[in-house]
Amino acid sequence: MARRSKTNPMLTRVCTRLRNKKSLTWTAAKKKIPKRPGIYEYIERKRNGKNDTRYIGRSKNLDRRLHEHLQPGRRERQYANRKLQAIPLKNLRVKWFETKRPKKYEGNVISCYKKIFRDVPEFNRIRGTHK
Repeated sequence: MARRSKTNPMLTRVCTRLRNKKSLTWTAAKKKIPKRPGIYEYIERKRNGKNDTRYIGRSKNLDRRLHEHLQPGRRERQYANRKLQAIPLKNLRVKWFETKRPKKYEGNVISCYKKIFRDVPEFNRIRGTHK
């Protein structure tokens, strides 16, 4: 008998919750970001009007982490930070949701995006992870 993989309904809700959240421009979002744990997503708005998810991450303090990614000179060796800093702020959008255990859900949200879009966000593709 073939073994069926069970999808955890909580993980499905987490992925759907992030996907259905409305993204905000960086200037509108930066004053609203909570200082709580959660999952976040950076989105680049392209010239053709399409939105491309560039990075999905997690943090114990969303406000600190979202600002940290975009501060020049901070953590410049990290691939995602360098790439995010290269995107003009007027084209950068962000969305997030709070969760008490972001570490538990981050990988599952990325896997969910992989199933939906047949690929992971570009800046999450580092060191052979999430192929």
